Amino acid sequence: MKRPGLIALTCWLYAAAIPALELAPLPAPLTLEYVLNLPTHMSPAFMRQQAQLLQAQAQLTQAAAQDNLNFELQGRLGKREFLNEEQDYNLAALHLGMPLYDFGRSDSDAQAWSLDAKASEYRMKTIEQQFRLDLMHAYFEVLLADARYRIENEAMAIAYVTMDRIRDEHELGQASDTELYEAEKNYQQALLKRQRAQADLRRLPKLLANAMGRPDEIVPDLALPDLSGLPETLLELEHYLKLALANNPEILAARQAYDASQYRVAVVQAETGPAIRADAWLGQLSSYPEVREGNWHAEVSINIPLYDGGLGKSRVDRERAQSLQTRADISEIEQRIREQVMNLYFELELLAVEKQAVVASQTAADANLDYKRALYENEQQTDLGDAMVRISQMHYEALAFDLNRALMWSKMQALIGVANLAELAVQKQE
Repeated sequence: MKRPGLIALTCWLYAAAIPALELAPLPAPLTLEYVLNLPTHMSPAFMRQQAQLLQAQAQLTQAAAQDNLNFELQGRLGKREFLNEEQDYNLAALHLGMPLYDFGRSDSDAQAWSLDAKASEYRMKTIEQQFRLDLMHAYFEVLLADARYRIENEAMAIAYVTMDRIRDEHELGQASDTELYEAEKNYQQALLKRQRAQADLRRLPKLLANAMGRPDEIVPDLALPDLSGLPETLLELEHYLKLALANNPEILAARQAYDASQYRVAVVQAETGPAIRADAWLGQLSSYPEVREGNWHAEVSINIPLYDGGLGKSRVDRERAQSLQTRADISEIEQRIREQVMNLYFELELLAVEKQAVVASQTAADANLDYKRALYENEQQTDLGDAMVRISQMHYEALAFDLNRALMWSKMQALIGVANLAELAVQKQE
């Protein structure tokens, strides 16, 4: 039988040491690699699931111990009445006991707790994946916030210059009230967008720090991640669905929980049957060893339940109902995972078309800037503001596309349980 004591002790020592860890300062610039390599115990959900794992391992140890030979010292100082005579009733003995056969109850109990521990390990994997996806999303949001602020700041500056020019023209009678009001409205709207973008510059780094478990630290500048390792082509949808059903840790946890529930049905069924055990006592078994008890006693006993008023049946029915519920959980989780894989797959399919649109927009923005620059140099246009905003917008859209693509592939990787999707695509093509 498996002995999880060393694993449980290691996990307990690790968990106990967490509060004493001294966190090193964040590197500058902060990289995505550093963020994704943060220890998972930063996640409260992970620590909670780790506690459940330790509980399952402790129960498994207890179930294993119940099958072993046990020793105990038994002592008693007492009095009793026998044949109308008050007598000493003392005991001092070593007791040895061991269950011999319980029709599979203890084995089923140990199997159930072993499967529960395995399910907890898979749930910890799911939580770890989500923790890192949340960190990646928070990291990307900070990068995009900086790009958004540059756009909105440039747009506000242009709106202000436009409003100031129309005010001058209005004073000279060259612009109507409507034009002035429209320019002021556009400026106020641009200012509001700029202020929102500026607020995001403060808010989103704090959210990232909080997700990292460093809420009191100031997040340094972020480095752009290297996204060159992402797959360039998609395989067949059925391939990803097959991998998800075989490797997704949430599905595997649900299957382990269902198997555990089946063993628990067997446990309560066995409890309604006989149990055989061996016991021995050695020592002073009586205050009158020469007359009655002697100095040792050994026996093999059998316990056969005859009637419990329906209690055993009710426990079996309850465990069967729980097993049916865990079976429904498997179907629900599999359905949800398949849906997530399919949605991600078709979103990834659209990336090729979206990339072409981004490239076309960048080309148009570059051409527009060249055209406006030529007009400006020939004094046919007074500024290049609109063209510069358009360039910044295109840079933002290109960055957003790359980061969104990376996040989607990372989600797919978590769903199908594959460590490196790029390697998967290469292997499949070969």
